[in-house]
Amino acid sequence: MSSVEQKIGWAGGSLLLTGRRLLMLVLVALVTLGGVNRLEAVTQTKKHKSSKSPWNSNSPKFSSSKKGHAKYHARVHHWLPGPRVNAARRVALVKEIGASLNDPGTSALSNEKALRGFFAALNERASGTSTDSTTQTLRVLQFGDSHTAADVFSGEARRILQEKFGNGGVGYVFAGHPFAGFRVFGSSHSASNGWSTMGNHFTELGDGRTGLGGLSISTDRANESVTLDAPCTTLELEYLAQPGGGSLQFTDNGTPMAEINTDAETVGAGSFNYQCPVGDHHFALKTEANQPVTLLGWIATQPGVTWECLGINGAEAPLMLKWDQALFSEYLKSNDPALIVLAYGTNEAASSSWDEASYAESFARLVDQLHQYVPDASILVIGPSDRSTVVHRSWKPFEATEKIIAAQQKVCEKHNCAFWDQRERMGGLGSMQDWVYAGWAQSDHTHFTSDGYRALADAFMLDLLNGYKDYKDHAASRNVESAGADTIEGRNDGRERKNIEGAHSGLRQGTQSR
Repeated sequence: MSSVEQKIGWAGGSLLLTGRRLLMLVLVALVTLGGVNRLEAVTQTKKHKSSKSPWNSNSPKFSSSKKGHAKYHARVHHWLPGPRVNAARRVALVKEIGASLNDPGTSALSNEKALRGFFAALNERASGTSTDSTTQTLRVLQFGDSHTAADVFSGEARRILQEKFGNGGVGYVFAGHPFAGFRVFGSSHSASNGWSTMGNHFTELGDGRTGLGGLSISTDRANESVTLDAPCTTLELEYLAQPGGGSLQFTDNGTPMAEINTDAETVGAGSFNYQCPVGDHHFALKTEANQPVTLLGWIATQPGVTWECLGINGAEAPLMLKWDQALFSEYLKSNDPALIVLAYGTNEAASSSWDEASYAESFARLVDQLHQYVPDASILVIGPSDRSTVVHRSWKPFEATEKIIAAQQKVCEKHNCAFWDQRERMGGLGSMQDWVYAGWAQSDHTHFTSDGYRALADAFMLDLLNGYKDYKDHAASRNVESAGADTIEGRNDGRERKNIEGAHSGLRQGTQSR
């Protein structure tokens, strides 16, 4: 053979290769290594493009299409890497924020005198001075946006108040499953697929006949169902009475209890009331025919107090004015709340539709209508929380919230409402960043984690119950002063009677001496 041969030993064996073959193997190896590197580079690029974010795995997923690619570049400026905070710093922030929230001297509740009616009702229940205080339900209705709709804040408020004054049940619950993520702690619910929701798209309110909570579900098909699981002794179903309305089969724990007919001569408020034994219940409704049925909500109560969740994602306070007011006011009066809580402002602050003056006018009109509908109810406004927005790829405090807070405060001062400054209680303007670092707020710098909502609710209830304590102390002081005044007045009356008697006696004696 003319070629040079080499003998290579490997693992006890030998391989005889020609120089030409050896050269070919070397070349193949080089090409292969280059290909592997290129393949790895391509693979990494594909992984990068298909990942949820170029910064972290928890970011939103973007489309890889050309249209989505443009959208990606548009949105990337509104998303920043999650904050890098070591565990020790996070623990320190939680302690620091928690200590501030637990400090009763930092109360953010103002105009407490507007809550005297609610505090008086609480005091009657706690003392048992009212004949029906132990058999009736004292109700609190919280209307709001997504911060309310999650029912973490309102659920924690409910837990605290019910531990102190008695568990009055979950109260108002939207019928069915009107929007994604809907929940009310202490209950469960379901709905078949044939229902449509009205009220969660604010530009499509239709006739506005959405009842007390601003949401309704409707169907015109037979065998559509909704359920509610909740403990209670009284259940009310609110529905739209209408000409040609269909009938519903109502069951409790699987036992048929009644047929509910929603047919009526004119459109209006309809309700079905049911008294049930103490304990847990599985309520179910099923439509019986292909006729229109519109459900507005359940109300599950028992003796005690409630803190009810009536929140809609994305809602603004003036939305309540767009609901059919005849229907809304009738249901509000019949529910007879002791306290109405308005927890709005986040979405208004982000809207270009409002300035401080226009929002104040609209908010004042809402408050005045509520006072007109239920004059005995107290009203408490929870101001918007602090939040941050992206400016030049960094998070900055969202200063537009200030105009909403200022407008709400002015309305509360002039229209007999209490106000709780949530942003101030958090730590003021710019505090959201620390809440994110502490793990108590989400990466959108607007919403909170469950721990964050509960911490806020704890601080809120601390301020509210301290206000209640002040009310009781003042009431007790007034009673003591009143009792003291009565005693002094009685003593003076006694002296006057003695003086008069003495004068009469002297007159008689003088007459006798004459």
